[in-house]
Amino acid sequence: MLMNTGRKPQATGFRLVACGLWLATCVASAQDSLNVAKIYQWDDPGLPGSFLYDNTYSAVWGYARDGREYGIIGSTMGTHIIDVTPDDITGEVAFIPGNDQGGDIVHREYKTYLDRLYAVTDEGQGTLQIIDLRHLPDSAPVLYDSDALISRAHTLWIDTANARLYTHYGSSDFAIWSLADPDAPTLLLKPQFSVPWWDEQVGGVHDAYTVNNICYTHDVDAMHIIDFTDVEAPVMLGSLTEYPQAGYNHSGWRHDNGQLYVMADETHGTDLKLLDVSDPTDISFIDTIGTDRGPGSIPHNPCFLGDQLHVSWYEDGYWLWSVADPHNAQLLGWYDMHPEPYSFSYKGAWGVYPYLPSGHVLISEMQHGLFVLDISQALSLGAGMVTGQERLRVRSGNSHIIVDLPKGARITSIADALGRQVPVDIRGTTNGGTIVDTRNFAPGIFTITATDSDRRWSTTFLNILE
Repeated sequence: MLMNTGRKPQATGFRLVACGLWLATCVASAQDSLNVAKIYQWDDPGLPGSFLYDNTYSAVWGYARDGREYGIIGSTMGTHIIDVTPDDITGEVAFIPGNDQGGDIVHREYKTYLDRLYAVTDEGQGTLQIIDLRHLPDSAPVLYDSDALISRAHTLWIDTANARLYTHYGSSDFAIWSLADPDAPTLLLKPQFSVPWWDEQVGGVHDAYTVNNICYTHDVDAMHIIDFTDVEAPVMLGSLTEYPQAGYNHSGWRHDNGQLYVMADETHGTDLKLLDVSDPTDISFIDTIGTDRGPGSIPHNPCFLGDQLHVSWYEDGYWLWSVADPHNAQLLGWYDMHPEPYSFSYKGAWGVYPYLPSGHVLISEMQHGLFVLDISQALSLGAGMVTGQERLRVRSGNSHIIVDLPKGARITSIADALGRQVPVDIRGTTNGGTIVDTRNFAPGIFTITATDSDRRWSTTFLNILE
């Protein structure tokens, strides 16, 4: 969630949309999902909305133990733990009241470590809560609840390999805590008080991703990569201060390969940025990808699971891409759980958690609660894709598309968002591309498939009536 205004969004003119089509303007599809199905939704209509945005819910996290799966979601009143075990969903099994409750509360954030849930808020008379998850589904006792260390934090992260808790914004711009005793954190560093270059180069940190003591900070107008191995003498490894569609530098996630990074700017009309961070001294921009639902779109929290890129995208819902080839990300599916009109505010999908053993995806939706999504159909599409130098590309035209086919391939089908086949009317070729008539296509996203004797390519495109 936005803390304060960074930069204004930059006008970009024509840009590459998520589904591979060049467009100047975009219109939302009437469909509410693509290759993604809702399994379960939990919502308590008796909970109040926030005074600031009328949002009831905030962050989401997940947990699994003893063959059962749980979704964890924050609300204006506290922390709700929902049993979402496949084929045996029992609903809410525990509620932990916040130290402060009601309309003052907008943010609650969570991370887990050693069967503990660490919970913070960034409004009111907050506390750090450490909640014991080992007794679920019967109970979730609170082990620690105090403002002695942390009264407020905007976001938090746990570097589990090094037992360190990182907190961002709130009652301190940035802090590192030891979890050597997971029930009693101790302060290791507040760099704004002891690191000479911190305030000038970094300043307040909205969110950060940290692995093996290497921290990727998102500090409103830039991203920095900092080595905290020696907590007494952190080392600045690199920074990114200029990049396409720069806005409020909000959050990000590093791929397990250590090279690919995804970054989100919490600014209306901006896309996700894919970066190469293999050399922190020379961070390179790869591409932007977005939903192109309109100028009100805001990416909020992205994360990787292998080559899957999962994103909670405010009023656009949940979106899933394959980034096996980051230069040609493939849209696999989406689910829009926000039926209200665009508000140009901060509403809709807050967070995403795709790490449950079942493969089900959790989404927190600020107005509508916790969603459990089945993405198996989207992943089956991704499994059939071919990546590499030969790609299926789609370009827009006037009532037609131009399809650049891999050598030897032919178009075998085009389907709408519901999977219904539409006629493939090929007009001819131009500049090496195959022209397909789209005058009779409805507005929305379509999946186009091409094959040769033993391979298959798929991509998506957004059709807009002229």
